[in-house]
Amino acid sequence: MSKKPHSVKVPTQYRATAKILKAAVEKQKSIKTLIFEEKHARVRSMHAVLKAYSDNRGAVDSAIETTGLLKDNPNLDPSLAKVLVTELIFVRKKLNGESKPVQKVLSYEEKLKEAISGAGFEKKEPNPRYVRINTNLYSLSQALEYLASEDWRRKELPADASYADFLAAVKALEEDEFMTDLQVEGVLVFHHKWSSYWSSHEFVKQKKFILQNKGTCLAAELLAPPSGSTVLDMCAAPGMKTLHLCNFMKNKGRIYAVEQSTERYRVLCNITSEAGCDIVTPILGDALRMNAENCPEVEYILVDPSCSGNGMQSRMNVCDEEKDDQRLFKLAGLQVKILSHAMTAFPNVKRIAYCTCSLYKEENEEVVKRCLQVNPSFKLLSCKKALRNKWHNVGDTEYAKIGKNVLYCLPDSDLTDGIFLALFEKRRDGEAD
Repeated sequence: MSKKPHSVKVPTQYRATAKILKAAVEKQKSIKTLIFEEKHARVRSMHAVLKAYSDNRGAVDSAIETTGLLKDNPNLDPSLAKVLVTELIFVRKKLNGESKPVQKVLSYEEKLKEAISGAGFEKKEPNPRYVRINTNLYSLSQALEYLASEDWRRKELPADASYADFLAAVKALEEDEFMTDLQVEGVLVFHHKWSSYWSSHEFVKQKKFILQNKGTCLAAELLAPPSGSTVLDMCAAPGMKTLHLCNFMKNKGRIYAVEQSTERYRVLCNITSEAGCDIVTPILGDALRMNAENCPEVEYILVDPSCSGNGMQSRMNVCDEEKDDQRLFKLAGLQVKILSHAMTAFPNVKRIAYCTCSLYKEENEEVVKRCLQVNPSFKLLSCKKALRNKWHNVGDTEYAKIGKNVLYCLPDSDLTDGIFLALFEKRRDGEAD
């Protein structure tokens, strides 16, 4: 005799995911931390459901309210309902088990789909998977040869293709196609469905391929330190930008890579060592204590300080985040200190790149403005011109002489993480504003 639905337990995976969602909303805890602490569930499928809910929260919540799912079924846990609806509509398109909550949500399947399509909600497609070649260990020609042997088709654009042409081509990528990036040499662009495939690929484990979002790759591209130069990466861990700088310099010269956290310093050491970065000198220390004595002859500096991180697409927001003005004030204060220190403590510096994964002006244009005010020996260069004018999004033009020169990567239009970049150059003696 088969069990009745109400006597069948909800599958552990659904219950564990709902528990994390509830804790994230009620206790304002990080979903990634909660997933990391969960020891008895399939982490990958849990992450997939919560990320899909984060990306489509408006659609899921609206559909649940429109169909009356919770109103008609007051005993159904709201967090579990959101997990089940997300799994059914946006992830696996089916539900496991015979439990009463599962069967109840399945009975509303058509109504839920109608509610979502009727309200004009569409599934948000993730941005493409970016894979950067670590040229310390592998060349572009080797990578292209390997991909061809695995039946990947390279989609190529004409030499005079615009940035708009490139973005359109990326959006239209077939699942078996890839492209080489328009701005950053050595960055390959794949359909988003291959994200998990590359995450576990042998070449990624061997550090021949590096999983690095294109937006963050622009930091090394703009700083552009020549081979043989001396570079300081002031806030280096986990080390992806450090490694990219090393690749850009053809592994010739010197990079001082500074990290204050002992744990993150270990990660930095491991990554740069495994990736064959012969020119990197990791330093465990405070960026504000670095100077020309402990980091001599520095010519190029990357300043990538702690920030709010609200531009990161991997972040999962399952409730409305309020802008924390007090936290932003503290972060901006630290950012100004570090960037100003870079401008004053190294007499041989020629160029400085400032980068955040934030879309808040307080951490971006405001920091640039304050640093230029107290450091008149530096001027702002045009990031857009440095990218051969093949870029669209610049800063707020209300910031005179700043907005048009700084650069934003915007997730919806640039298909990247949300990143801000500014490029400074030391004025020559007697050079006017």
